[in-house]
Amino acid sequence: MKKLIVRADDFGYTVAHNDGTMEAIDNGIVTSVDLMLDTPGTLDAMERIRAYPWISIGWHAHFWGRPVLDPSEVPSMVDAQGKFKFRHDSSLKNTCRYDEVVRECRAQLERMIAILGRVPDTTSIAPEPLGVFEQARKQVCDEYGIVYGFACKPNRQGILEEALPRYQPLNIYMPNQPATVYKACYLDSFEARKAYDPVRYYLEDQDHLAGKQTVITAWHPGYLDPYVMAESSLQQPRVIDVAALTSDKLKQWIIDQKIELINHRDALYGTHEYQNHLRHIGSPLWLR
Repeated sequence: MKKLIVRADDFGYTVAHNDGTMEAIDNGIVTSVDLMLDTPGTLDAMERIRAYPWISIGWHAHFWGRPVLDPSEVPSMVDAQGKFKFRHDSSLKNTCRYDEVVRECRAQLERMIAILGRVPDTTSIAPEPLGVFEQARKQVCDEYGIVYGFACKPNRQGILEEALPRYQPLNIYMPNQPATVYKACYLDSFEARKAYDPVRYYLEDQDHLAGKQTVITAWHPGYLDPYVMAESSLQQPRVIDVAALTSDKLKQWIIDQKIELINHRDALYGTHEYQNHLRHIGSPLWLR
């Protein structure tokens, strides 16, 4: 592995969860965040990340919270409580009206522009054939210039999905972590769940990343509060991720392996934003 993007997912989940993400940014190796635009901690996350221009931002488009628009404007997307109806059944996304999804996506991005001054750099779009929901998101991403389809990655069946042709020369690879390190999170046995170890994941190269040009790894660093505890099946690993991504052992491994930490914009456009930040603060992680 020559270049590594360390992505923090679920940024904006709640304020408490954001505290853990920021710990992994300030004292760890996180180079990119995937931001939720519809959850209780969204505004807090955007206000905080304004001071971190070296961190790239992705659109973590789960739609797990509440719409930015009034629920009455997007009735096909919400339940009786006015929350997005597909938190626990993603198939319901294809029962949404195309125009409603487009309007809600635009509203989320416009709110981000108003607070943060820009839209996300990247997002994930489901592979073809697209359903109604992802077709609408794709249209909005094209309108706002949000990049997608830039990494090749194995799908849940282990079949490698290639990046879009224009991004293939960049050789950006994202492993299927749910099939390797994440799977321990959902085992019934407490002893089995203890196998979850992000530090060991890197040191033992559990996804065979050696020799890859640019790799994206994704984690969920964050602290727990009653909202996350009630709403998410992924709990203890979030706190473990904070500890792992700030650990001296993992930092030393990056130094010893001479790995270049980068953000998504660095990978896409050949910039050196994250390394320039490391140089500015005198970090030993700066690859001289």
